[in-house]
Amino acid sequence: IAVIAMCLNAIALTLIFTKSRKAINQYRKLLVIFLICGIGFAILHLLTEPTCIVRENLFDLYASGWLTDMRFLCVYCGVVSMSFLILAMHYIYRAMVILNKATAIIEISNAMLLKIVVILIFDLIVWTILCVVFLSYRDVYEPTILRLTTDLTDFPTSDHGGRFMMFLGSVDDELNLPPFLAIFGMIIICGISLSTIVWSSVRIVTVLNDVQHRSSSWRKYNYQLFVALCLQFSGPLLLLYIPCIFYLMLPFVSGQGFRSPPWLLSLCYSLYPIVDPLVIIMFIREYRRGLINVLRRLVFLLSADDTTLVVSVS
Repeated sequence: IAVIAMCLNAIALTLIFTKSRKAINQYRKLLVIFLICGIGFAILHLLTEPTCIVRENLFDLYASGWLTDMRFLCVYCGVVSMSFLILAMHYIYRAMVILNKATAIIEISNAMLLKIVVILIFDLIVWTILCVVFLSYRDVYEPTILRLTTDLTDFPTSDHGGRFMMFLGSVDDELNLPPFLAIFGMIIICGISLSTIVWSSVRIVTVLNDVQHRSSSWRKYNYQLFVALCLQFSGPLLLLYIPCIFYLMLPFVSGQGFRSPPWLLSLCYSLYPIVDPLVIIMFIREYRRGLINVLRRLVFLLSADDTTLVVSVS
């Protein structure tokens, strides 16, 4: 699945660089950053092959691939937050373009791109540090791990401190405060991005419905971009953020006996980098037409080769 995701992201990047119309030339810079993030996420997923379990008050994320160190898993989780922030920037830019009455294009300079990248890296570092410091193995967790994982045949039996990104929601029937505060901080970070997305969406829809000084083609095109952006956001929302928050908060709910399938969260995360390039390709007209034209040319060339072969044999 990760290989398919990387191929789809590469196709989307190619279309963005070769088929973007003038009106989207600046916005495509943000699309490129988002797709590069998706490729990085897919590579990390392929190399770590993460497995996540939630059982009663236990949360445990471990890697079964080539990279098993828990620090790579912490970076992996940081990329999830970073993708959310990138989408918030997409919404801000679309709102700025639509609210700007003087021009339909707002330039994203190299200096602005550098600031965006610095902000994204800072967000990634914050999430990674929170995971490394507060969601790491402690000796007091060992009895609970042994009690709740006896039925898992591929569960790591050694080096728990180096492999596990984990926590217990409660220790000795008391709230495990450090991981709770760390996760609460993570949710606040994502909440800021979500609030930005909601505010930008309201502004975009309001202007598109009320605007009188723009042509119908301008409104139609910007509606198209807004719908594509909303669908682009729905992929990570349903496959990353909601499952992630659910899994992280559930161990703090006392008395629940939930036992998650080990494959479930990993499956959701593996599908995420597939969904977004498909949305970009299929719902932005110039990219959809560009891909269709390329496929038509390939079919024509293959048909021409077959015809040539038949004639030469005859």
